[in-house]
Amino acid sequence: MPARSDTLHAILIFIVGFVASCGFIMARGGFSSDLGGDPDEAAHAVTALMVSDYVTEGLGQQPMQFAKTYYADFPRVALGHYPPLYYVLAAPFLMALPEVSVLLVLQAFFLASLSALTYLMGRRLLSPGLALLAGLSTMAIPVALKLTLHVMSDILFAVFCLWAALLWAGFLRAPSMRRSLLWGCVAAGAILTKGSGVGLCLLPPLSTLLARQWRLLLSPSWWCAALPVAVLAGPWMLYSTKISKEGMTQLSPIQYFLEAVPYHLKAMPELFGWPLTILTVMGLIYGIKAGYKQKILSFEAASLTGMAIGVIAVLLLVPVGLSTRYMLTLVPVVVIIAAYGMNAIPWPSRTSHIGKPLLLAVFICVPLIRDGVPQKEVLGFTTAVIKSGMPKIGDPKRNWLVASDPRGEGAIIAAATFHCLQRSPALLRIYRGSKELGSSDWMGRNYKQAFTQVGELLEHLDKVQVSRVFVDLSVPPKRQSPHERLLLQALQSAESRWQLQIDQPITRRPAETGRLLVYQRKTTDSANPSH
Repeated sequence: MPARSDTLHAILIFIVGFVASCGFIMARGGFSSDLGGDPDEAAHAVTALMVSDYVTEGLGQQPMQFAKTYYADFPRVALGHYPPLYYVLAAPFLMALPEVSVLLVLQAFFLASLSALTYLMGRRLLSPGLALLAGLSTMAIPVALKLTLHVMSDILFAVFCLWAALLWAGFLRAPSMRRSLLWGCVAAGAILTKGSGVGLCLLPPLSTLLARQWRLLLSPSWWCAALPVAVLAGPWMLYSTKISKEGMTQLSPIQYFLEAVPYHLKAMPELFGWPLTILTVMGLIYGIKAGYKQKILSFEAASLTGMAIGVIAVLLLVPVGLSTRYMLTLVPVVVIIAAYGMNAIPWPSRTSHIGKPLLLAVFICVPLIRDGVPQKEVLGFTTAVIKSGMPKIGDPKRNWLVASDPRGEGAIIAAATFHCLQRSPALLRIYRGSKELGSSDWMGRNYKQAFTQVGELLEHLDKVQVSRVFVDLSVPPKRQSPHERLLLQALQSAESRWQLQIDQPITRRPAETGRLLVYQRKTTDSANPSH
């Protein structure tokens, strides 16, 4: 168990981190931006809102049927492609206040928790000053700052992974059935947040081996750690296996490994900067030498190493695609090892307690100085939705169609979902152009255009009774799908049936702008623009 002073320091770090993270989100555009900063962002937000709506509006209905109906109206529900725990944790807060800002405050909460856990882990391996800086610096790494501005599950996943490492170190020190089962519950939480949490299955055997605690293999408590994982996460893993495969690349593990290794080696200095990367390598070498001399690793070092190896194994072998945000889970590992590497630097003993943390702080700030502080600036999508007018309770159900890339479609659908006055039964149904006018798998592969003629496309809009069409011209022309170009051509050629209602400026990211056109059907609906 951590000393009482360490616990108090961790609580203080959490409070400071939470306040600072909320301020950062406000200052860098998180609260004012639309949900279009990442293709998955809208999916996480809409799915969390769906779970909240089920509790408040759908109890008594069959859950799967409720989800299917919700998806038909607001097609950014991603339950199945992503595990449910993030949405289950977010739903109670959305029940109290169904606003996107609530989800961003949760991101601040998760990042502050990660910072506090990093301090607690670091305190067992580092001096007080370096442990404190390691904890606080978790919030200064660009990938962590960027994810704080987005509604994503990566930070929560990193919290579960580091928490699992800390708990298993406690189990190695004082084995008990309670500690074993608690670790299993936290590991199951990681898997139920992101499927890559299966990498934690390597943590117990590897750390037990590294800490030379082989006798624990004869203890029932060691083996019972897997019980909560099997009971809590096992059923979901079996259910979602087929769905999850749709989100993977078509590369074999070996092919993916050969691509992933150079990608992550290059990403390391890009994310952390060369000074911190070199210091991390120094820390690894220094730690290996110390472990070789002592013939054993400390329980925390062994547990942290086991967690890191499990995470890296998933990054390099499971073909889910390459993204630097998946490396967030390694941020606490990197900053702790880098701080440990400061011990390899000769330093006057009288000033080491101040000088080493200051030098480490400088190294941590290098990426921020080089690339600037992350900012989110996605604007215009929500404004276009509000200008289009949301149906009022008692109005007939409206049908809209949105044509954009995944980010644009997601931003519009999410804005409409959160602003819809009634979602069950819904007053609005939104069709995605990528699904209604074309087809592809979850990863956008095997694309096929559904219509090739203007007349056919217009007839289909009539058939599904679409009253408004959103055409996103902020997508660079090279990334526009054929159905998007045909749709714009069809609407422009049918002036007797469709009129341009809104020409909305769009900002996708700083210095990347464009236009979003909203067309309205020329029917009785056009007499009332609020519809």
